[in-house]
Amino acid sequence: MTTKQKEKLIKEARKALKNPYPKNAETVYGAAVLTKRGNIYSAAQYFSDTYSLTLHGEQSVLAHAAAHGEGEIVSICITSNEKLEKGQFSNPCHMCKQLLYESSRRSGIKMEILLVNSFDEEQNLSLDDIISHPWPK
Repeated sequence: MTTKQKEKLIKEARKALKNPYPKNAETVYGAAVLTKRGNIYSAAQYFSDTYSLTLHGEQSVLAHAAAHGEGEIVSICITSNEKLEKGQFSNPCHMCKQLLYESSRRSGIKMEILLVNSFDEEQNLSLDDIISHPWPK
């Protein structure tokens, strides 16, 4: 990923924070992906009153890219409006980690994970850093 792509990826993930569903969500999680073709897609969570049907930001953005025929994800940027302290980041939940793993496994691309907080701090991770026992192997 180039510096320019990284900057745009971060910008789009932050922009996604403005578009959760419903609009009055108190805590918002947004994500943006960079595809192998060089396109960037972004999305925020889609909240369901049942909670179990809620789509997280990571899930929404993977579906958004797939809806455009792009499942080969090079990098994902994840952010939120959570009240965090310096050095803290919103990490993907275990369901999202599993979906990121499956996406990477299907495409054969080692996905880069970029976490960004409201202090403009960044944390670069790999799937190996966040998922210890992937299924299936």
